[in-house]
Amino acid sequence: MSETIQIKKDTFYKGFILVLLVGLIASIFTGGFGYRGTGAVTQNNDNNNNADTVQPVNMQVLEDPSLFPVLGPSNAKATIIELADYQCPYCTIAAGLASWTEQYKTQYGDLVGSAETAKELANQGKARFIYVPLSFLGQESVYAAEASYCAGNQGKYFEMHDAIFTASNGPSENDGKYSKANLKIIAQGISGLDQNKFGTCLDNDETLAKVNQATTIAQNAGFQISTPQFWVNEEKVQPSSAAIESAVNSA
Repeated sequence: MSETIQIKKDTFYKGFILVLLVGLIASIFTGGFGYRGTGAVTQNNDNNNNADTVQPVNMQVLEDPSLFPVLGPSNAKATIIELADYQCPYCTIAAGLASWTEQYKTQYGDLVGSAETAKELANQGKARFIYVPLSFLGQESVYAAEASYCAGNQGKYFEMHDAIFTASNGPSENDGKYSKANLKIIAQGISGLDQNKFGTCLDNDETLAKVNQATTIAQNAGFQISTPQFWVNEEKVQPSSAAIESAVNSA
């Protein structure tokens, strides 16, 4: 694998057009880190906390755990919010679970494993972690989000979340790795998951409405549709382990 992430040409153009349209409609992409429709990563030097570049967002709409799964105590001083798309290569790097992400530590520094840091802080009781699944990079993003919700119906949302990111075989999109058939194979590794119920849920698109609702709510709340994106106590922070941990410790 080369030193930089390569995105398929056809996926690049489709993604570019989609992100451009969203940008024109919602006036997004005013700063931050994530997909810009170019396959590149950009990072703002203002730590993404400048009121002139970060628009106010309505955090209260994320309080439905059936749409936005939660880890950690409800009374924690800090609340971490992550917005991610299962197919976003940078979200996969942030998760740090796929074998190929390790090689990007030099290139992207603290981005590698930053999402795991956020989850670990929640598991330690230091923060409440809210996960916002976005699905804007194609059909397999939708399928993967559906699969997590199907597992979530059995109390296994984050187990499926981790399994999906772990199964990523590279920074490509819509190449079949998150087809429904492959998602069923991925789910087989989750202990205690009723595979028949899970398969029926996924085949029948029983959670598709949740997938669409989650993305729509996030967009209408004022969030930029860019990933990965992290917030701590209503302040946008750089997608890095150091920045997230610092913000939590300062809460």
